[in-house]
Amino acid sequence: MRYIADIVNKKYENLRLCRAELSDYGKVFAFLDGCRNALETIEFFYPYTEEELKAVLESGYFMCALDGEEIIATCAVDRDENYAKQLAEVINKSTCGAENVEKAYEASGLMVREDYRGAGLASYMLSKAVEYADEHKINLCGVVYYLNKGSIATFFGRKFLLSGIFEPINGYKFVYLLKKFNFHYSKPEIYDKIEISEEGELKAALAKGLQGFQLDGNTLYFSEIGRKA
Repeated sequence: MRYIADIVNKKYENLRLCRAELSDYGKVFAFLDGCRNALETIEFFYPYTEEELKAVLESGYFMCALDGEEIIATCAVDRDENYAKQLAEVINKSTCGAENVEKAYEASGLMVREDYRGAGLASYMLSKAVEYADEHKINLCGVVYYLNKGSIATFFGRKFLLSGIFEPINGYKFVYLLKKFNFHYSKPEIYDKIEISEEGELKAALAKGLQGFQLDGNTLYFSEIGRKA
């Protein structure tokens, strides 16, 4: 792995941020697979296929937080151009054109090992993905299982907006969280409050051009953020 920087963390010392490469496939796969299998709700992490993971390692930007030689957290930016167009299409369609982006590259693989959670590492790793996106002037999109409140809240904390919802595949249902390059907003007014499990209401709010910006318990807050930009 290629060293990027030391990680400053209030709870843990001597952590390093590194970029994983194709040669690190086995180690990265073992980490992600082990963490996923340890989840109480396994749907919270949709696994990469072998081909997808190798592609992100080779052509994307795959970051690992290391404690010694052990991976303790990951986050990546998938640079697949066709996939970025597909994500954008879902967002544009979900918002009935109120949001209109050409590409949105997935911020994927956000995972923290169970015994290292609660130290802000998920937010830190996602912040580094945002820095990468800013540097390369690209939009990011988080694809999150719709009941994974912890992950959704992490994306909201980095100013992503819930801008799409995807139909179930093999029992999965996803919300799409968008962060457009060079788009900033202050805290918006609340136009609607919707329970996170109410799929029909979520779709209706998005179709009206509303976007989710905050999660309070099971309640998502929506506003006309994109339209006001």
